[in-house]
Formats: sequence, C-alpha cells, structure tokens
Amino acid sequence: MSFSADIAAFAQKAGTSLDETVRSVTAELFIGIVTSTPVDTGRAKGNWQVTVGLPASGETERQDDTPRGSIGAEMAATCNNDIGGAGSVTYLTNNLPYIIPLEEGHSDQAAPGAMVRGNFERVTSIVENAARRNRV
Repeated sequence: MSFSADIAAFAQKAGTSLDETVRSVTAELFIGIVTSTPVDTGRAKGNWQVTVGLPASGETERQDDTPRGSIGAEMAATCNNDIGGAGSVTYLTNNLPYIIPLEEGHSDQAAPGAMVRGNFERVTSIVENAARRNRV
C-alpha cells in the first residue's frame, strides 16, 4: 500500500474525515521538521514556510531561536491553519542556501537527515502502524 493509500484507509477505518487526517499527519510531519532544525541564529528554523498549491519563493526575515524540541507560536498557528486537506498539495519550504547542508549533517547539533528524512520516516511509520493496528 502507498503512503497516501494508508492515510485514506486509516481515516476511513478511524471514522475521521480524510481532510482531518491529512491535515493532522501533515502537521505532525512539518512540526517535527521545524523542531528538528538546528538553532544557531534562528534563521534556518524561522525560514520554514507553509503554502498550499505552490512552494514559497524567497526567504523570510523571521527568526526562531526557541530550543530544539519546542516550536514557535507562529509556526504552530501556521501548521494548524494553512495546511490543505485531501486532494491539495501543501509545501514546507525553506529557501535558505544552507538548508540542504544542514539536512546533510553540516551542524554539530543534528545528525545527517535529522530534519526532513528522519521525520518523514517517523511519520510514515506512525501511519503504517496505525493502519496495521486498525487492519486497514
């Protein structure tokens, strides 16, 4: 089964709307990525942008120097309000030139793949386990 099929089957079995399930899983992924972003100046963490339909272009001036494991109020509100439901594409974009090196481990604060790859694997596992538990 594909990741999106797992989500759809889980939503149906759990009795929740597919939109609600997609938004919840997407928020879990995005918040995990943001909270896993290493903080030096706060610029990398503050430049994650949530958009629907097209990825964000450019950088923001926002900085988020909250400690790892926490998320700024602005990003939490964005994740709750700006995520599209089923059938739409929601992007989490960071256009800083050094975000890929950070993902690849060019920081003493995070292992390679700790932001995006690690959180995608974590959330995929959560959905697959829930689908398996609910026999979908």
